[in-house]
Amino acid sequence: MNEIDKIHMTNEPLLTEEGFVNQAAINELEAAIRNMPSSYERNANDTEWTVKRWTFLSEITGMLAEWAIRQSPYSCPDDLEIVIRFLSACLQREFEKLKYHKDATSIMVEVSLCQINKWLHEILITLPQVVAWNTAKDGDKRQIRYSDRYGSDATGPDNDLLDLDALFSNVCVEIRNERRRSDKFNREFEEEQAK
Repeated sequence: MNEIDKIHMTNEPLLTEEGFVNQAAINELEAAIRNMPSSYERNANDTEWTVKRWTFLSEITGMLAEWAIRQSPYSCPDDLEIVIRFLSACLQREFEKLKYHKDATSIMVEVSLCQINKWLHEILITLPQVVAWNTAKDGDKRQIRYSDRYGSDATGPDNDLLDLDALFSNVCVEIRNERRRSDKFNREFEEEQAK
């Protein structure tokens, strides 16, 4: 049984007999979401997430910028440049603690997706500019919102927020997808050369 399976959900009906949302069920759902382990904990047994691969610092910062823009209710989240510069400086210090490669234009290190995700959480989760992304500007304090690829239940961008756990996870998923594409290209190239 994985961590997600262990999360207890209420037996309370989602709606009351009058057709209103049952607050007890919502409170239980909010607690379950708050207590859900982070991506790096949930993927700790997935070799694709734990294997160390050479990764450029700019891959991490670039993916964070891309996904912050893609997930933001605005065309560009406030203070994005400040966040990226801060993350870059912090990651450089983390890279220097490990065996890393640096040349005139780039810096890279062998690192797992779980470690990247953990760094993003540790470095950014309390940064005021990032906390602001995760807070509706109009003061709406709801913990749970309906959202899908086409939008959310927010009535406008000031009533919406950027989900940080999803943001950090999407950065790693995109890096994982890049790794998969690179592996596929290398396999096909080697097969072609073997002919």
